Amino acid sequence: MNMNIKKGLGLIAVLYFTSSFQAQIKSDSSAIKEKKIDEVVLIGYGSVKKKNATSAIENIKADVFEDRPIYNVTQALQGTAAGVSVVQNSGKPGQALNIKIRGNNSISSGVDPLYVVDGIQTKDISGINPDDIVDITVLKDATSAAIYGISGSSGVVIVTTKRAKANKPQLNFNAYWGVSNKVDNVDVLNLEQYKALISEINPAWLNTINDPMYAGINTDWVKKVYTTGFDQNYNVNYAFGNENVRAYTALGYQNIAGIVSPSDFGRTSAKVNLDAKVTNWLKVTSSLNYINTNSKNTADNNAGAQGGVILSALTTPTFMPAYGSEVKVRPTDSSGNYLNGYKDGQFALNPFTGGWENPVSFMNRESDKTHTQRFLSNLGIEVNILKNLVWKSAASLDYINSTNDKFLDPYRSEWGRQQKGSGSKNDLTFRDFNFENTLNYTLKSGNHDLGVLAGIQMHERMNSGQYYWGSQFADPMQSSFVYDETNPSHGEIFRKDILKELSFFGRLVYTLNNKYTVMAVFRENGSSALHPDKRWGFFPGVSASWNISNENFLQDNSTISEFKIRGGWGKAGNASGIPAYAYYNLERLNKDGGAWSPYQTGSDVSWETTTDTNFGVDLGFLNNRIKLTADFYKRKTDDLIMSIPIGLGIPDVLRNVGSMENKGMEFTLNTVNFKNTDFSWNTNFNISFNKSKVLELKYVPVLDKAGIPSAGNLVRFAADQPISSFYGYKYGGVDSNTGEIIYKDLDGNGMLSAGDRTFIGDPNPDFTFGFTNNFTYKNWYMDLLVTGSQGGDIYNASRFELEMMDDHKNQSTIVLNRWTTPGDITNVPKANAQNAKLVSDRFIEDGSYIKLKSVTLGYNFAQPFKGVTKLNVYVTGQNLYTWTNYSGFDPEVNAFATTNGVLGIDYGTYPQVRTFVFGLKANF
Repeated sequence: MNMNIKKGLGLIAVLYFTSSFQAQIKSDSSAIKEKKIDEVVLIGYGSVKKKNATSAIENIKADVFEDRPIYNVTQALQGTAAGVSVVQNSGKPGQALNIKIRGNNSISSGVDPLYVVDGIQTKDISGINPDDIVDITVLKDATSAAIYGISGSSGVVIVTTKRAKANKPQLNFNAYWGVSNKVDNVDVLNLEQYKALISEINPAWLNTINDPMYAGINTDWVKKVYTTGFDQNYNVNYAFGNENVRAYTALGYQNIAGIVSPSDFGRTSAKVNLDAKVTNWLKVTSSLNYINTNSKNTADNNAGAQGGVILSALTTPTFMPAYGSEVKVRPTDSSGNYLNGYKDGQFALNPFTGGWENPVSFMNRESDKTHTQRFLSNLGIEVNILKNLVWKSAASLDYINSTNDKFLDPYRSEWGRQQKGSGSKNDLTFRDFNFENTLNYTLKSGNHDLGVLAGIQMHERMNSGQYYWGSQFADPMQSSFVYDETNPSHGEIFRKDILKELSFFGRLVYTLNNKYTVMAVFRENGSSALHPDKRWGFFPGVSASWNISNENFLQDNSTISEFKIRGGWGKAGNASGIPAYAYYNLERLNKDGGAWSPYQTGSDVSWETTTDTNFGVDLGFLNNRIKLTADFYKRKTDDLIMSIPIGLGIPDVLRNVGSMENKGMEFTLNTVNFKNTDFSWNTNFNISFNKSKVLELKYVPVLDKAGIPSAGNLVRFAADQPISSFYGYKYGGVDSNTGEIIYKDLDGNGMLSAGDRTFIGDPNPDFTFGFTNNFTYKNWYMDLLVTGSQGGDIYNASRFELEMMDDHKNQSTIVLNRWTTPGDITNVPKANAQNAKLVSDRFIEDGSYIKLKSVTLGYNFAQPFKGVTKLNVYVTGQNLYTWTNYSGFDPEVNAFATTNGVLGIDYGTYPQVRTFVFGLKANF
């Protein structure tokens, strides 16, 4: 553990011991009484009294995150919920976050949790306006998530949005404006240092660098690439109605202009929540959402040679200009016309390698735009059949249409001229329809409290898409992509699949004497994706709790106000890695040749099954002024799905290949440190420990992923190893006589060979934590959020590009310590060192960090103007400072976030940003 992390954790510990001590000495003078009304928490298809909850459940209120400038609901969970890992993979506007509940429980299937938004089940939370949220509930174990069957193995996140209250009309407006800048920088060689390096790599290249056409040019690519980002967010909502009909309406607009052009994200949202009491026995509810998003992409997560803007800004030599017209001498043809690459508006040529231009070209030569429209809605009825028997019926629809347009113009860049332009259009449609019916019976008699739920769900999911592409346009000045089926360099693909599911589910909750509670859930799930012999699966869960604080021997205890133990076991499934027609042999038509070719090999694969065991303790002291929750769990996933290569031109086949496990501990401590008329201070600290391991792989003993050019795969999955382990050679330093790299001879054969490779790093952190403090003084308030991670390794593949010293790229200042003379003692090899491109632990770094994630200072004005009941103004700083020894832009990174199961790789990733926001909120 590095010293910065130790100091940060020590500071947190001191604050906690201090706050806990203060809480105890203040307890007599300002004790907080327990609420008389029982608090409830949401579970699948209903709720339960919090004091009787038997499962691992986390609830986050909106006031925890409402002043942070977040664009995605999952950001609200970052640092606020134990066992919930939220990684912001990059600082790119609109970038999806990587969220995992209690670790990664698959190597090929999706591991995103199931989201339930006002009863609507979805795997995609993007686009939901955070301003509409009331609270978020996380079901972390299968004892509660099992009721969702094959959708619940990665946990469930239940999102509740705002609804109107009877006879309480309310108009609210809030807005914020912010600026963003890059947090950190990586230093590279200046022009003279670069020339000295090139003289060692290839002295002949100095003639090019010193050519008079480049005289006096010394481009600062960081200034050319990075700019100040701008955030703006506007939301207005109006709630109104009476006892019979109520409506909540909302409009929102958000735009984030990134720090690297042309990255941009915009979202417009509209929402209506309706509640109608038709009769004393009939209620109707509805939720209608429309979300429109537009984004522009900046290419990252790639080498400069492959168009990655971030690495190109570091590796492009400074003697090159951005545009060809900026050279001192512009080459011409025999007629005196400027050559391609030197005409006005064209990006400068790379004099060493054709097509490999500069970051300004990579930012601008190709447009990459995505437009998405989404309708997310449901309609439900609630009928009181008998006094204690309620029937609910609900239909929901999630409809998404997304269009991605790419176009590389045929004029400005060398690559575009070689292609004579190129473009594509990808039009995707997703439709998810759910129809559910439930019967809920409740009975309370004396010391007995019983709830029984039974339900049925019919689910149909449809994906369709059309993909068009083309190049070699006839018009050298074409400015947009147009599909031309007569052009042999154009093509199209159309695909449509439909998946149907049928489920039966139920739950029983029984409480005796407000002390002993038992809950049992089940789901019988059937899916059309699977072979008929394996189509159905049964997913049960059972849990219990004992509220010891309600026993006679503790009821009058002045110190212990809550003491509950709980435990449970359950199973949930994962079918996301199985295509809609998995058990069919499929062929596809080769449009160009008019022939059919194999596309899919039929499989009798079954879903993955996660078995979850959980034990928890809930403790409260001094009238719940101090509350501690501890959970201990073990999750084993069997029948892991993997694609097995067959060869001989036969498509890979899906198989259930093995198992893996996650086990860990979670602790949450909430304290009320001070509470009086003028001043209050509340604290939340949560910490999570998780260990993951692959237990078994069949058919293929290892699975390699995450490849980068020139090096190969960085990650290997294998039995008895942590998930997503790095695999390669052990770096033994530099030979002081030759400057060559020494790799450790692990197989003892006296030479460098594949047998010397081993597991060289673990990207899974030992623990993660969040530390939140809320202060109020009269009308002032301050919120502070600190997040951290300890022990996870990062493969810094950006350094792979910045320390190779084998071509014309600029390099980082680390290479100033390179070997140059026999006898040099250094850890940096010489230029053009042999075997420098082998994957090794040379580029593995400790990714531990403590991050001052967010600080908000605000002031509440009570009735400042006529008609304004409340006005709040605030300033927020986000991502303010990071304590870490990691040498890259930010240790919170994952360049391979879209590759299932892969963690902890930095490869020219769009940097995180530091944001300062000014905001206001008004209630009318």
